[in-house]
Amino acid sequence: MNNNISGKWIFTEEFECGIDKGFAFLTQDEDTITGYLEYEESIEDDEPFMVRQEIVGTIHNNQIHLKGEKALTPDGTPLNDYNLDMLEGTLTHEGKIVGHGFDSEDICGVFVLEKE
Repeated sequence: MNNNISGKWIFTEEFECGIDKGFAFLTQDEDTITGYLEYEESIEDDEPFMVRQEIVGTIHNNQIHLKGEKALTPDGTPLNDYNLDMLEGTLTHEGKIVGHGFDSEDICGVFVLEKE
């Protein structure tokens, strides 16, 4: 499969204690991916909050690896205590990216990216 994944994606992730819903903006240059995820994070018993996580990664065949570089509020204020994500997924024949993610505290989740 030789697809370019650049563009805007709808992002959802369910994890052990909550859910993230928002968008991903990805740019692919050969096998390098850059971009960001912007989403509302809802954790049980806490007020939802917005996160913009800048990401870098790679794509080989249909395997995608993304790593959070820094987390910000949508207005650019750093979220220094936010646990950055590692996301590993597969570009499916349906054109979705489906996979799992985890952070530095080993909070695991399952995510789906659908092209907007």
